Amino acid sequence: MNSGLFWKSHGLPDPVPTFFRPLETMVTQGQWQMAAENANRMEAAWQKAVRRLQFTEERDEINNFRHSLARMKGYIAAEDKGGALAALKELEETWVDLGK
Repeated sequence: MNSGLFWKSHGLPDPVPTFFRPLETMVTQGQWQMAAENANRMEAAWQKAVRRLQFTEERDEINNFRHSLARMKGYIAAEDKGGALAALKELEETWVDLGK
């Protein structure tokens, strides 16, 4: 299922990876409202990307990303820096694995 590499970001206005670094900075600096807004934007970008990926990727990988995103949003809502950063790193790793 190699075409996932192409479909992950090609032609999307807001590719998912563009949210990783800013979210990390916001969480580290305790900018919780901005982090929550960016997490919502990341979720919207994910919804656009997953429409393409659902035909090329394993369902478990897609579900892993979705669950990690929900977990990160929960940590951000609770203002839990360690949990939010751990979930964000999990999201990054899952994203890299999509399309392999």
